[in-house]
Amino acid sequence: MDYDIIGGVHGHADKLTALLTELGYCRRMGTWRHPRRTAVCVGDFIDRGPHQLDTIDIVRPMVDAGSALAVMGNHEFNAIAWYLRDPDQDDEYLRPRQGKVGEENRNQHAAFLAESRAQARPSWRDYRLASLTTAVARIARTAVDSRLLASELCRGA
Repeated sequence: MDYDIIGGVHGHADKLTALLTELGYCRRMGTWRHPRRTAVCVGDFIDRGPHQLDTIDIVRPMVDAGSALAVMGNHEFNAIAWYLRDPDQDDEYLRPRQGKVGEENRNQHAAFLAESRAQARPSWRDYRLASLTTAVARIARTAVDSRLLASELCRGA
């Protein structure tokens, strides 16, 4: 198995699709696929770019279909922590929203939050969080045995 390493998309879905096309991936059966290779997306799918939700909607089906592996980046981790309430502190979130730190966190997620609001639909946030969380869970399960991936990569070299 050969791999294509793709890193730091940061919400630039148009550049991701251009790269996938250049690498020989085609849209088949609802997702991007390559006949002989697997994409390895190394995180930072969101924050900054103009098409962050589209980026998630490209990568998740690839992971679900087995045409990609993915590793959660710090931006995805921070977004999940921004969304989830702190179970130990009432009215707090896992990522602070108050004070100077909260302002810095909000600024990091500003583009993602704006795009989320602009494309809001019933249960949208729950769907996107579930989508991101499911993708991250699959990513985490895939990454649990990173030695297997490393040995596969070394064998292909």
